[in-house]
Amino acid sequence: REDPHDVLISNNNATLEKLPDDARIGTSSLRRKAQLLAFRPDFKILDLRGNLDTRLQKLETEDLDAIIVAYAGLRRMDYKGQISQIIPFDIMLPAVGQGSLFIETRKDDSKINKIVSGIDDKQTKATVEAERALLAKLQGGCQIPIGAYAEIKKNYLHIEAVICTLDGDHTIKDRHSGPVSQASKIGDELAQRMLDNGGIKILNEIRQKFKSVDHL
Repeated sequence: REDPHDVLISNNNATLEKLPDDARIGTSSLRRKAQLLAFRPDFKILDLRGNLDTRLQKLETEDLDAIIVAYAGLRRMDYKGQISQIIPFDIMLPAVGQGSLFIETRKDDSKINKIVSGIDDKQTKATVEAERALLAKLQGGCQIPIGAYAEIKKNYLHIEAVICTLDGDHTIKDRHSGPVSQASKIGDELAQRMLDNGGIKILNEIRQKFKSVDHL
């Protein structure tokens, strides 16, 4: 798994804290948008799509002050020199599984599955299983601002997650830990606790909003 952080690329190499008032930031991710607005409500978030090269070009051509992208993509394209700030997790948690690589195989292809198992990273597998269990419990998707990151320290798995309203005005953050062997259970338990602590209200409001838009 590559470093799962999100990163800021800005004009004049400014950090989030030093961007001008009402700075225009490009991202198509609702997760990033909500967490940015939770950090600084004055930001103006504009939709940004396209491959990495296209997004970097739009920083110059669309009157943006900055853009947000995944560190993993920049590193794999050898663009690390353009990073203005690696955004800390206390400001922005990544998408579930961000930075990890997967190989999809046929379930009944024992030969290929045996070969692939030789490059399976057990720690990455456990952490992503916890994150995906949390996402499944929350019934999250690309229209729901959910961030999560799990890591293993001293044989214990620790996971932190956030649920945000679309405008970032209300966020619920929590964390949980337990034995690595119970990765999925840990993610599921954290999700349930977040739902019980107000997450269900946020998620229902967001789903109702998108349902109303779909009916227009």
